[in-house]
Amino acid sequence: MVKWKDVWIGEIHAWEHERGDSCVVMGHGFGAVKDMLIPYAEKFGEHFSLVLFDYRHFGRSKGEPRQLISVKKQLEDWRSVVEYAGRKYKKVAIWGSSFSGGHVLEIASERDVDAVVSQVPFVDGVEVAKSMGARSAKFVALGLLDLLLSPFGGFKVPIAGDRGLLPSDYLRLVEETQRHCPWKIPWENYTFARVSLSIPFYRPIRKVDRIRCPVFYLIAEGDTLTPPSAVLKAAQRTKRAEVMKVKGGHFDVYLEHFEVVSDGELKFLKRHLG
Repeated sequence: MVKWKDVWIGEIHAWEHERGDSCVVMGHGFGAVKDMLIPYAEKFGEHFSLVLFDYRHFGRSKGEPRQLISVKKQLEDWRSVVEYAGRKYKKVAIWGSSFSGGHVLEIASERDVDAVVSQVPFVDGVEVAKSMGARSAKFVALGLLDLLLSPFGGFKVPIAGDRGLLPSDYLRLVEETQRHCPWKIPWENYTFARVSLSIPFYRPIRKVDRIRCPVFYLIAEGDTLTPPSAVLKAAQRTKRAEVMKVKGGHFDVYLEHFEVVSDGELKFLKRHLG
């Protein structure tokens, strides 16, 4: 049974589970909250210590305005939490999915960690923008509008749904998380459109050749959000890469394929964390 305690790392709210000298640090994906990682945490927590955190501006963490997605700030939050874990535990692995799957690659390229799990990761903003097609141009225009209106509160867009940055399948994950949790998860379906301006310029793939530790790449072969070809290219550029592929789309790894995906990730973590 995973037993959580509340931890504050500056303005970042985290849940910590203490079980031995090896720790897995876990950060949520695009516009999500750490509650959505509970199924993975329950599985990993039988073997390792854990630190799950909300980025600033999200969930239970501090930061205004609420729901602001900033690549720069999220990477700063990763550095703070990894530093916290590194002071306390002998071995540290970092786990990220989707947007945070790119973050963990960035962090591992600059800091010594013992292992990385990068699940359906965002590795190349150029390829992601291409996969969005005409929708990409639409959200860039809304991003510019958001910057123009930022002194007056900005312009908000749905995270997921027919008019959202991400497809409605995201909402299945939210619903499943809520069924799994006996508490009301602090998720809101909006963010500021300006994040779309940073997407094409965020390219973790450019730094993966600097990573020295083992990296587990989980690829969904039918993924239309984080193109599998780009993820495979990143894996090929990574010195110590392990690749696992599953059928289905981006969100299927959290739902229909959860057991096989989490089993593969757990085996990898056991090999490299002991």
